[in-house]
Amino acid sequence: MKPLTKLSSYTLVAGILLSALGCQQTHINFTPKAEPQLPVFDKLKGAPEIMPLNYKEWRHSEPVPITPKLDLYLFDDTLSGLNHLSLVAYSSLPMLNLDVLVQAFTEKRTWLVQQSTLACAESLSIRPSMHSLTISIDCPNSPALASELLMQFWQVDSFDELDIANVRRQLKLAKHINAYSGAEIDDVWAKKILGEQHVYNQALNDKTLADELDLDKLNQVKKQILEQSNWALLINSSLEQDKAFISALSQQFESKIASTPSTPSVINSEANTQPNLSNNLSNSPVNSPAIPLGNDNKTLFIIDAPGSVQTQVRIGYPLDANNKDIDSIQDCKLLASWLGRSFSGRLYYDLREVRGLTYGIYGRCFDNPLSRTLKFYGSTKLEHTGAFISGVLDHLTLATQTPASAVEVDALITYLTSQKMLRQANFRAVEVDTIKQLIRGGSPRQEQQAADRLAALTPEQLQQIASSVFNNTPYIVIRGDRDKIQADLKDKLPEWKIVEAMAD
Repeated sequence: MKPLTKLSSYTLVAGILLSALGCQQTHINFTPKAEPQLPVFDKLKGAPEIMPLNYKEWRHSEPVPITPKLDLYLFDDTLSGLNHLSLVAYSSLPMLNLDVLVQAFTEKRTWLVQQSTLACAESLSIRPSMHSLTISIDCPNSPALASELLMQFWQVDSFDELDIANVRRQLKLAKHINAYSGAEIDDVWAKKILGEQHVYNQALNDKTLADELDLDKLNQVKKQILEQSNWALLINSSLEQDKAFISALSQQFESKIASTPSTPSVINSEANTQPNLSNNLSNSPVNSPAIPLGNDNKTLFIIDAPGSVQTQVRIGYPLDANNKDIDSIQDCKLLASWLGRSFSGRLYYDLREVRGLTYGIYGRCFDNPLSRTLKFYGSTKLEHTGAFISGVLDHLTLATQTPASAVEVDALITYLTSQKMLRQANFRAVEVDTIKQLIRGGSPRQEQQAADRLAALTPEQLQQIASSVFNNTPYIVIRGDRDKIQADLKDKLPEWKIVEAMAD
């Protein structure tokens, strides 16, 4: 062997050995646990005095019947001068296979934008929820042409020109994207916090339908949702004076949507707890089987994601969705904001600002007609996993043991009151709130009662609310590299049983 070749071989071998030794010496230094720290609300020197915010009940639009099946809801004109139109299909029952219909509507939107002579067709947007599907458009003029675009999504032959094979591909691709991006954790979370047989977990992600979808099956999905839906069109109030538009609107709806026969649809024998499509679900039981309000077995579910550099964390509680009392709904939102709002929320302040364990951790109350859940969520580095989770659990316990300070409660009241007042100034937020009321019933007076209760909130009341929820053991779902974090989890959470979970 030539000397130069020998030198190259030795250098290569030496490099491999050094690399291997380096890997053996590399290890993760896991973060220790620490006592929870609370945010401080010191008054700023020289800051102006601000009067307490006072929420006032805002004027809700009364429905204006356009046809026997379509009601019009009017909202204040916006400063943009645009005409805002939103066609809403809504139902007291969940919409079965809505994810399939939304993907088809997304393809339909692309086709309509290419075909339409309206430049504002680009503003078409689709906003689904489990109980509603809203299609919106914002146009400077031609409201009748704009409303006709909205109706075209629902007409009998609306899918004839679509590439159904592409709809199938997009449905399958979404599943792979969710697994790659980590979004699959929310699917697993929904199953653990609601129970796999809950109607919400049965209504979506039909893999057989996605694999075998054709034009007939797609039209059947649309027809079923059409049959169970009530209809509303949300517009800015100035359009009501356009008699030609109102007349055209009535004709468009009757010819494109109302001509479809309407019969109550059945999702399944368990979900169909209320056969009539009443908007008031106060007497409708939550789909069973339900899971216990507390995770007494202390089971921590982990989605193994080898090679991931972060751990995604979901911690929270199922709440009693049968309790339709406005106080119960507000309690869920209070706890989510007290601990989980950004910056001045307890979790964000301690786990990010003080300890640097995360870029952000947040709380949210998910209040749906057939479920209510409280969730705290965020991501952390592998080496922070155990400390991050135990930090959240420590704050949940602390909230039950010691009342918050008066200034902390004042900050919470200000935050939530400001949020409600800002929503009144945002026409999209007003739309969303109106759609929720259409689905669930309720009245503006209830909102005012909730605002009055919030304004009178005391530290002792907040602690009592926290105790009613946080004295139960929360449910935990995480996604991370199990081999790297399992020992740390067992060290910092010795009472918890670690069980692997997998997305469908």
